Amino acid sequence: MSLSGSSQLSSLSMPPLPDLGSGEHHNHSVQFYQDDRFLLEELARFVGAALGAGDAGVVIATEPHRRALVEQLGALGLDVDLALRQGRYVPLDAAATLARCLTDNRPDYSRCAVVLGGIINRAVAHATTPQPRAALFGEMVALLWADGQYENALTLERIWNELIARHPIRVHCAYPMAGFSQADDASWFDAVCAAHTQVVPAESYRAQVGENERLRAVALLQQKAQALETEIDERRRAQAELRQRNQELRAAVAARDEFLSVAAHELKTPITTLRAYAQLLLRARARGHETPAQRLETALAAIEQQTGKLSQLVERLLDSAQIEAGKLRLDPTATDLVGLVRATVERQVESGKHRLIFRGPERLEALVDPLRFEQVIGNLVDNAIKFSPDGGTVTVELGREPDGQIRLAVTDEGIGVPLEAREEVFNRFHQAHDGRHLAGMGLGLYISREIVQSHGGWVRIEDPPHPGTRFVVSLPVALTARQPDAVPSG
Repeated sequence: MSLSGSSQLSSLSMPPLPDLGSGEHHNHSVQFYQDDRFLLEELARFVGAALGAGDAGVVIATEPHRRALVEQLGALGLDVDLALRQGRYVPLDAAATLARCLTDNRPDYSRCAVVLGGIINRAVAHATTPQPRAALFGEMVALLWADGQYENALTLERIWNELIARHPIRVHCAYPMAGFSQADDASWFDAVCAAHTQVVPAESYRAQVGENERLRAVALLQQKAQALETEIDERRRAQAELRQRNQELRAAVAARDEFLSVAAHELKTPITTLRAYAQLLLRARARGHETPAQRLETALAAIEQQTGKLSQLVERLLDSAQIEAGKLRLDPTATDLVGLVRATVERQVESGKHRLIFRGPERLEALVDPLRFEQVIGNLVDNAIKFSPDGGTVTVELGREPDGQIRLAVTDEGIGVPLEAREEVFNRFHQAHDGRHLAGMGLGLYISREIVQSHGGWVRIEDPPHPGTRFVVSLPVALTARQPDAVPSG
């Protein structure tokens, strides 16, 4: 069947189109599609309704879509060639028409008004209805969208709205759903919908023939949208955690590298000293000379001191490894902390510049691991001496607080610890004063804190009334030894 310009679309067996009106309402629709067949079916209805009623049809599309649309319209019984000769059917290439509407690669309203307005006016002039108008399909926005020019596509949509207000047209746009495949596309999708007065969902929704089925489809989509939002939130949290973890790993690698540098230096110093004295003694032996007693005593004393230092460095490395592996074990026994502190302080090598003072009661018993707690005392006193390079007094105080807790304080008159570094100094491998080399691998305070916390206590830095630093250790009341028979005799 061939329809002339005055034939009515109602004679075709297809569902009626929504009434888009002749005024400014419902004149700008958008269709989303997954398959070209659905696009062409809807487009044939849209353009076919206009041509069948005697109005004009303007199709600004890609060549494949223009060719397929002619076939669809012919299948509906429309004489497309006649409408073309009459000037009521105007097919145009989307890319070529878009190029005429751009200025500096952006849609320009003035150029669109001239180019598109002229096309619309010529097509409407050939319409045969009492109130002539045109149905216009524009695929230019889809080309912009496919090219990633989202803002330009939305600008062109707004220009269409301006043209609709000035011309008797209904405009239909279409976007493939593949252009909105990412979660972050939701806001763009919403912006496209907001630019139109009617939205035609993709074919998966239109395939639902019954209202109940459509409502179920809507509910299912809502559930999927909610699940997607939850998944996106979880993914964002996971990404944030991953970024944080990566930062921590980078910091750990930097700390490891710094530690290796410091450890190499610390281990090299005693080894160099040991080798020097060994070579001195070997040369004397090779020459058959007898080493003077004083020189031999000096060499042996240095060897003993340096081997002790090496042993201490190795022990700290082993302790650090045990702590990281969660294998640091305690063997608490009833211990006189006063005797333990006195003995540890007395074993410190006098530098000639420092004065060590101990203040405490005659006896103070607690359930602690004596070997581990001796490490804490020794580390804190070593630290006080090391960070008092100009000498001064190092005061060690031991006593019981009014609430029963045990308090150990080591105070020096040295260079102090910067306020911003008072937590970091307890981190593994941390050097509190990077600008000046002070011996150590940054493990003493880390190990001390772990030992104290394993006893249920805490350690922190306080400000003494004079320049310097005060390290304070607090042990809970629960560690107080109460059984007289548990105290070792002697």
